[in-house]
Amino acid sequence: MKRNASFRQREFYEDYWKCRVTERRLHTKEDMWIPQRIITTIDMIIQDFPFKDNKIMHVLDIGCGEGTIGKLLNEKLKDKVSIIGCDISKTALNSASNYYSKVFELDIEVDEFPDEFYVRKFNYIIILEVLEHLFKPENILKQCCRILKEGGILLASFPNIAWYKYRIDMLKGHFPRCYLSHPAEHIHHFTLNSFMELLHKNGFYPIEIDGQFVFPSAFKPRRLFLPIFKKFPNLFGYQLVFKSKKRIEKL
Repeated sequence: MKRNASFRQREFYEDYWKCRVTERRLHTKEDMWIPQRIITTIDMIIQDFPFKDNKIMHVLDIGCGEGTIGKLLNEKLKDKVSIIGCDISKTALNSASNYYSKVFELDIEVDEFPDEFYVRKFNYIIILEVLEHLFKPENILKQCCRILKEGGILLASFPNIAWYKYRIDMLKGHFPRCYLSHPAEHIHHFTLNSFMELLHKNGFYPIEIDGQFVFPSAFKPRRLFLPIFKKFPNLFGYQLVFKSKKRIEKL
């Protein structure tokens, strides 16, 4: 049953990426906008630079899509970063392969991580807008914990079901439209608190929360009010990015 469901999921995302490529809606294009979650994630990595002893950063991008994160990190850090990408879609990986040292076609709920991931171990693992699509996100987080170096960083994002506009929708009796084309895409719906609990239970502790904050347009100019609304991420965070450290287990 799980493999049949996985096959349908693979078909869905293959069709999705074929459509994106045909319409040239790829964030790797020079004239294309970049989602805030990606900008935030890049900033969270760059703020740690220069890396310890000027060693190369080893990064794994799970659900890498067309490769926007790989492109931006390579532009900013050049030979100081080595990035591996994986995705469920061959079409997405055809584009992403231009920006990563290696790419792997993986359905992370069915396929085992390659041995190379465990041998190499990573300083950063990026998993944006992925965990809500999985039946058992806790299994993937545990695997991420095993392939991160001690003190390594997980950067994970999710669409916040408790965003204020979604709350209004539910008060009106409508389930929020927080998916691409079908509500069944999101198997889990996270709030800030439930996502934090998921991280804590599976080997991580958050050290920073940021993302895309969307609030009523009456509050202008936006730059003036943004710091105020950022103090309420569970209410005004449209997509939230958690920067979390791997918890070091005491012997």
